[in-house]
Amino acid sequence: MIKLIAVDMDGTLLQSNNQIGEETKAVLKKADLAGIKIVPASGRPLPGVIPYMKELGITGDNNYAVLYNGGLVQSFSGNVLISHQFNYDEFKKFIQLQKQNPGVNLHFMKEHDYWTLDRKIFVKMAKMASVSGTPLIIKDFDEVPSDFKFIKAEYTGPKEKLDHLGKNFPVWLNNYNVARSDPMIWEINKAEASKEKGVHQLAQKLGIKDEEVMIFGDQGNDMSMFNNPAFYKIAMGNAIDAIKNKADFVTKTNDEAGIAYAIKKLVLEKSM
Repeated sequence: MIKLIAVDMDGTLLQSNNQIGEETKAVLKKADLAGIKIVPASGRPLPGVIPYMKELGITGDNNYAVLYNGGLVQSFSGNVLISHQFNYDEFKKFIQLQKQNPGVNLHFMKEHDYWTLDRKIFVKMAKMASVSGTPLIIKDFDEVPSDFKFIKAEYTGPKEKLDHLGKNFPVWLNNYNVARSDPMIWEINKAEASKEKGVHQLAQKLGIKDEEVMIFGDQGNDMSMFNNPAFYKIAMGNAIDAIKNKADFVTKTNDEAGIAYAIKKLVLEKSM
């Protein structure tokens, strides 16, 4: 029996217009009323998730989100359950890598805001901050304190520059969780932070087994969830092939109410 459904946001829960479709809303509300935990598992921070959950009527301290690709797990009221953060020495290493790749933006995602040293900002970076409802703070290097901590680093830029960056990643990045969530975004978390670990640890805290977890995703930053053999894994119809190849079931696209289709077929109908 499924007791927790973890859903990626962009390209999965959200349609191309950045909204939740009406059919998906209705089905998720029905699942919530049936006692199934609906958990967003996203690269976003909490402010980028809360408005959508409010549309579903899912709020408060007994509902949770896996954020920043598992770097942070919080209740919807803001209480932190799990946090994995980088330090100042790691910040300097990310800056050095950016200097070796001109034309690539870099920003650092903290719990309440994003920091960057870039004054010329790639449009994707500005859009992400806006969509996430998170302030983008521009600093000079000497303004960043030595006790600076952050949850996730993101490199953004034109696809060809991100391709080049990925092909030339230094060996030290092997010590981290690196994922490409979009052709124009590389995301880096601590090794112990991933969507899979965040969902698994949250489920444990709620007394839910991995076999009772269903997950939905479409991109590379969802791959960790698709590597858990016990999760029931649903790939969106618009997912990359690597995700589809790991899935137990491939549903319709995000613009075709794929989440609603799979939940009705695999969860709600079976429980009747």
